[in-house]
Amino acid sequence: MPRNRQRTTAKAAWTEEVLQSAKTAIERGLSKRKAAKQYNIQFNTLRDRLKNENMSNPRLGRKPVFTEQQETEIAEQVKSLYYGLNVADLRQLVYKYAELNNIKNNFDQSSKTAGLDWVHALMKRNPSVLIRKAEATSLNRISAFNKEEITHFYDKLGDLMEKYKFIPSNIYNADETGITTVTDPGKVLAEKEQRRVGSVTSGERGSNITVMCAMSAAGNFIPPMFIFARQRMTPLLEKDGPAGALYTNSKNGWINEELFPTQESPVLLILDNHSSHISLQGYNFCKENHITMLSIPPHSSHRTQPLDVSFYRPLKAAYRHECNMHMKTHLMSKITPYDVAGLFNKAYVQVANISKAESGFRATGIYPLNPNVFTDQDFLAVSLMSQQSEQIAENQEECPEF
Repeated sequence: MPRNRQRTTAKAAWTEEVLQSAKTAIERGLSKRKAAKQYNIQFNTLRDRLKNENMSNPRLGRKPVFTEQQETEIAEQVKSLYYGLNVADLRQLVYKYAELNNIKNNFDQSSKTAGLDWVHALMKRNPSVLIRKAEATSLNRISAFNKEEITHFYDKLGDLMEKYKFIPSNIYNADETGITTVTDPGKVLAEKEQRRVGSVTSGERGSNITVMCAMSAAGNFIPPMFIFARQRMTPLLEKDGPAGALYTNSKNGWINEELFPTQESPVLLILDNHSSHISLQGYNFCKENHITMLSIPPHSSHRTQPLDVSFYRPLKAAYRHECNMHMKTHLMSKITPYDVAGLFNKAYVQVANISKAESGFRATGIYPLNPNVFTDQDFLAVSLMSQQSEQIAENQEECPEF
């Protein structure tokens, strides 16, 4: 909650009506000093106002960090994300906006965030800005997949489809997934009586690599982007990788704002609402190039994101197979990050096809647009959880206090 500060000064505590009353009293013979005291207006202020009738009201307090136009731009970006941000996300975004535009501010330099008071003031000035409450991770996917949230998403999607008339080749879903140099060897054949069955793996601890994929409702695939968790890049990491793929690095191996903007054609870009996708550069690029971003409901990607529904599972299965084959043909040789691009490419070309893309968009009801793709049975788990919560609340109310 924002702090309720008490005024410590009488400056500008008067209103225009009070000022007019003071002027009238002076015209009737009351001295300026007595009028100032009687109407609680500082003498110098009253004197200046009598001399200059056209003086504007003074702006008290600290100078605003942003202009009205800049604040509106921030609010519009938050609203464009559909499901909004949590307070921590918004504080970071505002700080980055000020830094990016070289705007002087009094924000916290150590945490690189805007202040809580400023955020609450923004919400007060812009009631339509959505702030998401932070949730515990347990049961998030079940509780988020409720009829109200999903209906809201498809209503928004329908409005965008009606407004922009997107064709299938211009409807894209982009998302990242993680792959590792150490994979599950899977099930193997052995003698029935044999209790212990061994299989060679690449090592006990492997390297994790993030891969960003994107596909359209028409079955077009954009070459993937690999993000390695390392300080420096080397061409050796690109060996035998997919044609046209991008390779880059970040300190933690995840997407960040410097990696987000790309030279895409105007499209509908469907993303999850992960904080790593929040980028002022990305938002401005999309805005300037007529790309409309739509975020899916939080924690619902297993049902509403085409890549998760039809693509990533077979892709990872194919990747595991290629890793296992590599280990069998290169005994005593661990899989390293330098092998990942080539192994991933072998799996990618097997899975990245039109039928997989069309299936994912169809199953999620994104294209062809089908707001009724999910039935009441799909929402049954949430309904049961809600009923149980209500029953628990009723029982607690009935329990006597000791």
